[in-house]
Amino acid sequence: MPGYLFAFFNEYGFTEWNDVENLLTAMSGKEVRSKSHRLVKDRDFLLLTENKTSENRIYQILKNQTKIEKPVQMRITKVDTMLETGPHILYVPKKALKYPLTLRKWEKGDYFCPFGMKGKKKLSKYFKDEKIDIIAKENQWLLCSDGAIVWVVGKRADERFKVSENTEEIVKFELKL
Repeated sequence: MPGYLFAFFNEYGFTEWNDVENLLTAMSGKEVRSKSHRLVKDRDFLLLTENKTSENRIYQILKNQTKIEKPVQMRITKVDTMLETGPHILYVPKKALKYPLTLRKWEKGDYFCPFGMKGKKKLSKYFKDEKIDIIAKENQWLLCSDGAIVWVVGKRADERFKVSENTEEIVKFELKL
């Protein structure tokens, strides 16, 4: 293994050099761990992160709640029109939501109907198509209503929850960046 890789990864507790070297030619998704860090192969890159216990908590959003601080910072307001747009903003018909809403991480088998498309798509396929790396995927939050994904938070809304010209009451979800 080249000396600079040894020097770099040794600092993070990696000592099984054959495993690290084999990772360079391994398939995406393979990983090796030290006591403190994880090294993941993702396409043409190695991603280094700290070992953390995965946070699989489900956060509830109650009907009259106007802001969220955890796991993401978000403001929730009722609006009459959709003025601002962007990946950090979502507009949903109030009628389409069943409370309490939930914020959770993605799970195997999850699917949604990407805004602007017909039909459903597995979330794992969406992540792959969007070239979202494994660590970002693990950290991705989903806004759900009655088990259905409303928003891949900060990325893509679900077609089933879109605002139409007949929508009377609109709820705006805005990520605080």
